[in-house]
Amino acid sequence: MKRIATVISMIVVVMLVTACTASTATQAPAIKKALFVGREGGGDAIAVKHLKSLGYEVFVTADKELTAEQALKYTLVFVSSTVNSNKVGNKLKNSPIPVIYAEAQNMGDIDLSGKESDVDQGDFAGTSVTIKKADHPMAAGLQGTVNVYQSEGKIGFVVPAKDGIVVASAPDDERRAVICAFEKGSKTLSNESVPARQVYFYLVGGEEINQTDDGWKLFDAAVQWATSSK
Repeated sequence: MKRIATVISMIVVVMLVTACTASTATQAPAIKKALFVGREGGGDAIAVKHLKSLGYEVFVTADKELTAEQALKYTLVFVSSTVNSNKVGNKLKNSPIPVIYAEAQNMGDIDLSGKESDVDQGDFAGTSVTIKKADHPMAAGLQGTVNVYQSEGKIGFVVPAKDGIVVASAPDDERRAVICAFEKGSKTLSNESVPARQVYFYLVGGEEINQTDDGWKLFDAAVQWATSSK
């Protein structure tokens, strides 16, 4: 009887250990993966390093290699302004994966802005942006005029489709969105529904080293909002 009791006790212990192990495995956080469309070096390397600091595994792909199918393997896609916009085009227009575009021309390719250079999209020289919607998560708790660069540099902009939420704009022209959010289901200029959250972010390639702490706070908030359901 003692032997049977011992065996039963051992079985119970094994079952408890197995249950705890299974519970721990179930609760383990999912791996966050980002597809970075751009270059391995230069300013892009700084942005990639920053994404890694947010807990992402980052894979870098060239613009010409990007496919919609490839994007499906990731939590987030980031399109750098260093890409050749024609090689990215509208490849991600129907992707169910959230995308952050730093290349303004690609916003025109997916009908979230017009396509006329220096009118619908482009860049301007400056150090600061103006927060237009301080209560939006992508404002990162910041208000008013925010210095995003340490010294004067190129800040990208788009004039978004009407459903775009302008979180921050150029200081002298509120139509020029430097940070813009499109919620899933919002409408493009061609009246199509956006399949997943889309973001335009002002960061022009080469200016990554010029970013201030507040600039990176805005970057982090854009990543968080794009990949969140709230």
